[in-house]
Amino acid sequence: MLLTISCTRPDGAAWAASDLGYLLHKNPSRIQTFEQSYGVAHVLYPEAGEQRCTAALLLEIDPVRLVRGKSKGAPEFSLGQYVNDRPYAASSLLSVAISTVFGTALHGRCKQRPELA
Repeated sequence: MLLTISCTRPDGAAWAASDLGYLLHKNPSRIQTFEQSYGVAHVLYPEAGEQRCTAALLLEIDPVRLVRGKSKGAPEFSLGQYVNDRPYAASSLLSVAISTVFGTALHGRCKQRPELA
């Protein structure tokens, strides 16, 4: 799954669009990886300039991890590991990734650049 967040600098603004990295607490010059119980989340910036900046959250869901990390209440029938709706619950998995990867940004504070918040 892919979530992109873009920022365009308005004319006459005192800040650059790449300051989005300060708001999200993620460095635009490198790719960051976060392990999740169901896969891997990557944060990268395909575009980071003065006028426009785009942050991307790429979520790789691993169906094997979903089966191995099943809860104690999961059904124990012979096809149980093959009949699984969790890979299709995209919104739930993406919500968890957003909260863990961008948790600091969701609080609405920016220590390094408080004028941006």
